[in-house]
Formats: sequence, structure tokens, C-alpha cells
Amino acid sequence: MRFRFGSQSGAEVPPLEQSLRELQDAVAQKQKLWAEQLAHDPSSFAQLERQIHLDFGQLADRCAAALLGHAARQPACADAAQKK
Repeated sequence: MRFRFGSQSGAEVPPLEQSLRELQDAVAQKQKLWAEQLAHDPSSFAQLERQIHLDFGQLADRCAAALLGHAARQPACADAAQKK
């Protein structure tokens, strides 16, 4: 079973280990950008906090998709799907 982001034509959800590495890289990159933005404009903190929450929500969605894809590739899940 294949899982895709967004729609049937979206990008395929990568394996769990790759997804977690990509999430870690994304957090590190975003953290650097957030720190630079805050250093440049401390008054932007309220807006930046909202953006951080939004970004982490999107990262959580990607993590959930990776976990679902990982679980679906396990023999127990494949067996259960065939029984239905």
C-alpha cells in the first residue's frame, strides 16, 4: 500500500527513518530562520510564535503520515487488510 501527501498524485510518503531525518532537518533549518527573524525584529515575536505553531502542525502531519505508511507496510497490517 502506498501513501501520498495531499492527493493520489501527491508526493509519496518516504520510509519512516527517512521521514524522521527530513523532519529533523526541517526543524533545524526553521529554527535558524526563526532565530534570525527574531534577532532582526524582536517585535515580530507574536507573529513568529503563530508561525512556529503552524509549522509544527504541518511537521506533525508529515510525521503522522510517515507512521501510518510504516504501520501499513508491516505484515500484521497487510494480513488484516487481506482478511477484509
